[in-house]
Parts: sequence; C-alpha cells; structure tokens
Amino acid sequence: MKCSNKRYKVFSTLNVKKKIIIIGGSGSIGSSIANEIIKDGFEPHLIGRNYNSLKKLSDELNCSFEVADVTNSKDLIKALHNCGNNIFGLAYCAGSINLKSLSLAHENDYIESFRVNTLGAVISIKAIKDILKKNKGSILLFSSIAVKTGFMNHTIISTAKAGIEALTVSLAAELAPDIRVNCIAPSLTETGMTKSLTSNENIRKAIELLHPIPRIGQPSDHSKLAAFLLNDSSSWITGQIFNIDGGRSTIRRKG
Repeated sequence: MKCSNKRYKVFSTLNVKKKIIIIGGSGSIGSSIANEIIKDGFEPHLIGRNYNSLKKLSDELNCSFEVADVTNSKDLIKALHNCGNNIFGLAYCAGSINLKSLSLAHENDYIESFRVNTLGAVISIKAIKDILKKNKGSILLFSSIAVKTGFMNHTIISTAKAGIEALTVSLAAELAPDIRVNCIAPSLTETGMTKSLTSNENIRKAIELLHPIPRIGQPSDHSKLAAFLLNDSSSWITGQIFNIDGGRSTIRRKG
C-alpha cells in the first residue's frame, strides 16, 4: 500500500500544470494568449469582470477563473491570492481606450485610465511577486505605440501606457534575475474595445494604409509573442518593449 501511495503522489506532481494568470482573460487578446499558452503546456487562470465570458472560455479551455475588477484593489488581490502557489507567469491585458482632445478631457478621464491600465498592473504584481520570484516566473505587460508615436486625441491613454513602459524597465531591474518583465506595444488591433474604429470601413481602410504592412492587427499577432515571452524560451530577455505594429512606429514609406 505504501508503494502504491508513493507512486500516486509522484504521478500527481508530474501532472500538475504550471499556471499563468491572465488578467483581462476573456478579452480578445487575453483569450488569444490563453489559447496559445496551452500549446506550451501551461494552464491559464483567467481573471476579469464578466462572469459569463469567463465561464464560457474556461469551459472551452478547461481552466479556472476568478471574477474581479482591476479598479477594485481588494477584490483583485483576493482573486490573485485564490490562485495558489503554482504560478509561473502573469499577463496583464486589462486596458481601456478613451480618445479625447485635451480640451474635452477631464481629470477623471486620466485618473480612471491610470487605474485600469497602470495601477491595476502594479497591484497585481505586488500581490504575487513572492510566488513569481520563487518560481522564476515572467511578467508581461501591454502598452501602445501611441506612447512614442504622437497621435491626436491620445493624451489620456498615452499617459497611462507610458507608465506601463516605465514600470516594465524599472521592475525588470528591480526583480532580476528572479523575475523577467517585458512589454508588448501594439498598434490598432481588432478587439471589442476598438470595434467603433474597425467596424467603419472607411476609417478602417484609412488606418490600414498608415501601416507599411497595410492591415489592422489581430489578437494572434500579439499572443504568439506573448506565449514566447512567458515561457523559458525567452529566459535571457527582460526589460524590453516590443512594438507589434506592422512597422508603423519605425517605418515611413512616404514623405
């Protein structure tokens, strides 16, 4: 009987999958990352606001989830602490897009954008930092090419995402060598949040033509790189901002 029990325990340990927490897990990019990391043998653990979307995706992927709003720090920390100790990565995909000119923007626009895009990431990392350190884990954040490429009506989101890029390099220095921290900065990508832009054919075509590779980004453009940055294949990469933008931030084909 002792032999049987011992073999059972060894078998169970070998079959425990490493978890990666995806905040904003039922969103377009978050769900694409969840599907991608499963191919590498990880178990996604989804955190988001919408119970129905999370439940549907968790049933499809046979993974766990927690409901929490990133602007409610108490609930967010509780959800993260419910994830256990087998956490090897964190992808913070929660975000917002609030496009207004400076003259129309209000103080609360900037505060709310910072809470969703930046402060939520800080709170999440602080909550599981010790576990990630013990497991030699990886953190992935999301910015925007608007941080370094000036666009009209982008002061609200650019300010918050600039904080994410600063957080990336600062934490990469502070948490090395135990935890790697990297960031993806997309151009316009087809998600639920960008539907007002991408669903208008004229606006869509005009934006596509601004990219040297003339199309709108897809969630899979980001999730494949995300999966790489979250696994050990990228073990010598930290403190980097990766522009995934069809060349828009660095290439000019006219003028």
